Amino acid sequence: MYRFVEDETEREILTATDVRGFFVEPSIGESEIITAVGSSLRPERVPVLFEDVEMQVRDVRGREIGGYYIGRVEVTDLRDSMSVPGGTDLALSFFGFGSPYPYAGEIWQTWTLGPPAESGMWKTLPPEAHDSWLHVVQMAWFRTGHQAKRYGDTTTCDIAGADLADIASFYCELGEAVNGPGGYFGSNLSALDDCLINSGARRESPFRLVWRDFETSRRAIGDEDLDDVISVLRKYGIEIEYPPSG
Repeated sequence: MYRFVEDETEREILTATDVRGFFVEPSIGESEIITAVGSSLRPERVPVLFEDVEMQVRDVRGREIGGYYIGRVEVTDLRDSMSVPGGTDLALSFFGFGSPYPYAGEIWQTWTLGPPAESGMWKTLPPEAHDSWLHVVQMAWFRTGHQAKRYGDTTTCDIAGADLADIASFYCELGEAVNGPGGYFGSNLSALDDCLINSGARRESPFRLVWRDFETSRRAIGDEDLDDVISVLRKYGIEIEYPPSG
């Protein structure tokens, strides 16, 4: 699932079935000891230092679906793996570098089997995991060759406002409404602006947005964030419909 390579040469350093300790709560800020589970590398001595390292996320077919440029990686210890028979678990230092998306590791695990086949999988996660889902969506979207734009030709996109808990869940919902399961259509106001202009907005309205249970989502997300999103959508001529609840 994880492949560590030299960024410039793509020379493989090691592979691992899991990486624990890299995805951390934002309040923690830094990662300390990271464990590469089931590593293909068993160094003869430790510590050993590697420079210019990228950690790639790969699916079960070996295709790259995400990646993190780490820079310096030091192997500080090793032991026989407790979860991978015959494998090695490595203790790594990323010199404090970590990813502030604590649920992303679990989400990547599901994406290694393939992108979502249906919309709404993110809704099965707790609200605090929605920003991690959005992070994985955004990274996988661009790593697999997509651009920041609308790919479908549907003229109407629906948002289920009752399912939105925060601004991250809005972008999860919007991405799938516009680009299908696991789809991306912005992760913040600037990114939404890019997606709209790359989709031909301003010349013509690319779609009509039906926002169901709007007031429910407004209470959950807050006036400021929602007003900012609506302002960007209207700037590009997106017609927004607010059908009555019921």
